[in-house]
Amino acid sequence: ELAEDSFKKSIRLDKACSRCRNNYAAFLATQERYEEAEKQLDYVVKDTLYNARPMAFVNLGLCRQKLFDPQGAEEAFVRALSMDRTNRTALLEVANIRFEAGDYPSATQYYENYKRVARQQSARGLWLGIRLARASGDADAEASAALALSNRFPDSPEYQAYQRTQQSDQ
Repeated sequence: ELAEDSFKKSIRLDKACSRCRNNYAAFLATQERYEEAEKQLDYVVKDTLYNARPMAFVNLGLCRQKLFDPQGAEEAFVRALSMDRTNRTALLEVANIRFEAGDYPSATQYYENYKRVARQQSARGLWLGIRLARASGDADAEASAALALSNRFPDSPEYQAYQRTQQSDQ
């Protein structure tokens, strides 16, 4: 309650404080209050002078994903990428959205860009790599990503999902 009161007071004192609104949105997201966070982020991304605007678009995309709005999420991630082509989160999330939409060529393109900028792939990235490799019939790429996932993230939900698909294939 104290944190929320402080955020609201900061915004009341300076309605144009994008940093305050962005931080408040992050706080709201941790409370799973995504609609309220989205409203704050909608304001922040309109501030063309805000230096963390690309990250605000990423946060907006993440909120929209939680609100089951893949189209709105993709729009926000693409806007982030228009300002920062190397944003790993935006690249991976657009790749996932395109994969879920069945647009494998576009998903693969975003995924390849993600792999180029990510030092090490996340479990989510490796799991997407496995599914894209399956979709294209690239058994070597699938095996490589599966090995990395099992070695680096053996306790992850992504590895558990991979194991379930392996069991259902048998």
